[in-house]
Amino acid sequence: MNVSEAITYIEATHKFGTRLGLESMSLLLNEMGNPQDKLKFIHVAGTNGKGSTASMISGILKTAGYKTGLFTSPFLEAFNERIQLNSEPIEDDGLVAATVFVKEHIEVLMAQGEPHPTEFEMVTAVGLQYFYEKQVDLVVLEVGLGGRLDATNIIKDPLAVVIMSISMDHTDYLGTTLGEIAYEKASIIKEGSDVVVYPQAPEAMKVILDFAKSKNASVILVNPDDISIVDFNTKHQTLKYLGTTLPLKEFHLKLLGNHQSLNCLTALEVISLLISKGFHIDGSHIEEALSQVVFPGRFEIFLESPVVLIDGAHNSNGIQAFVQNMNQYFPKKKVNLYFGMLEDKDIEESLSYLIPIAATIHTLTPNSDRAMPAEEMATLIHNEYKKSVDFYDNMDAAVRSIDLNRTKEVNVFVGSLYMIGEARTLIRKNLVK
Repeated sequence: MNVSEAITYIEATHKFGTRLGLESMSLLLNEMGNPQDKLKFIHVAGTNGKGSTASMISGILKTAGYKTGLFTSPFLEAFNERIQLNSEPIEDDGLVAATVFVKEHIEVLMAQGEPHPTEFEMVTAVGLQYFYEKQVDLVVLEVGLGGRLDATNIIKDPLAVVIMSISMDHTDYLGTTLGEIAYEKASIIKEGSDVVVYPQAPEAMKVILDFAKSKNASVILVNPDDISIVDFNTKHQTLKYLGTTLPLKEFHLKLLGNHQSLNCLTALEVISLLISKGFHIDGSHIEEALSQVVFPGRFEIFLESPVVLIDGAHNSNGIQAFVQNMNQYFPKKKVNLYFGMLEDKDIEESLSYLIPIAATIHTLTPNSDRAMPAEEMATLIHNEYKKSVDFYDNMDAAVRSIDLNRTKEVNVFVGSLYMIGEARTLIRKNLVK
């Protein structure tokens, strides 16, 4: 099996759909020898901010000298991005070896009449096996969907549990109220866990705190007053840490936007917790890591004149944060909007934030069977907002439509991660010299 065959094999299991629950995952990992029981984890759940925060935690740990695994989803450009070692995507040989190992054990289970694991269960198993083989010191493990029945919740005793911003998303799986969704996310909290909680809406916060109390967990609430933005530009922002538990004052954060300052503070609370558990991390490690950390596809700027950027805001809360960033970084600039979203997202609310900042509007179809077709999106926007909208059948044509001579304009690709990954590849290929 080569790497292309390994990825094809994993992705072919998409046909088994989404199956929430831990029974299949438990059977598979037990057959594999339970590699997860030999690893240490920081488990990260939430609706928005999981990936950025996980990347910051991972980067700091790596800089401090710890061999660090990072598991995130989905990928933008290459499958290997989902499983990382010291901030580098899994190498092809490692991916193949772990996939072959998992495949062999799946075949044993299927011979016993067990159902085939889903795609996400397989990817999680491959990641856990790879991290075990590499003998990592810690794994920063991002939840896939929800928490309670997510395949990653097979782990038993995380060093830290992190609950990021919770909002209405995946209501067909997780519930139709904020409280129901918060319960699903909070259910990664284990007995006696140490939990770091991002600021939440009251309904979500009550559920999280009640669940934590039922598990005798210790809770650290992230206090927005513990960080402030001193300065910002399109390269980085300067933040000031006002908390008391870390040897840190002013520092640069490469990730842009107000929301990233709070994500960063959440990561810092996790690092403070790890230091209290005996991990050796000092202020210089934190400063170096945060000045370099990247999380592709999150307010990522490729050109400055004209501005070309992408942002994977794929629900209304993410879109709202994106619009705030646009008003902060590019006030009064002409904005050319390239937009695509999945049909099961809150499209109309997202458009209510986006359309007022857009001078021109172009729609695209994300590469997903759940995507709203570009033409249908264009019709919706035209009918609702009486705006002129054009749509593109392919990303290449959209990227090539950018007029590089209009140097004072801002061109943004925003929406589904299944869209901006393709945009990122073509922007770097065709526009970035």
